[in-house]
Amino acid sequence: MSSSETRLPYGTISGKKLTMQFSAYDMDLPILAAGLRERLDVLHELDVAFAGFGTEIPANVSDQSPVMVKCFFEYVGKDSDSAVILKKAYHVVWSGMIDAFPELGEWAAAKADMSELTAAQADMLRARKGQ
Repeated sequence: MSSSETRLPYGTISGKKLTMQFSAYDMDLPILAAGLRERLDVLHELDVAFAGFGTEIPANVSDQSPVMVKCFFEYVGKDSDSAVILKKAYHVVWSGMIDAFPELGEWAAAKADMSELTAAQADMLRARKGQ
């Protein structure tokens, strides 16, 4: 870690860039997107631009090595200390995640639906292979 990097519990600030990371075991892309959407207006006011998100697939995916989801942000303002602003953005994003996270019953139902979809896709692939 260089002297210009700031480590956060779930992210890193390097220069004018903030990278946040989440375990796919804990957060799905739709939850991340909903949390970001919840707070994009605040990020805009802080002069922080959302630069995208995606998954990072480890070399050996297993039950013990979850896929990491990374979100990228950039301070696009000119007049402030970017590290201070990006720390605020980090907390704003987490606040959005909490506010946008569905109620437990809704979340469980969505996970069950996703499980059924995955099983149906596996059945379809087996049928195509003639198994």
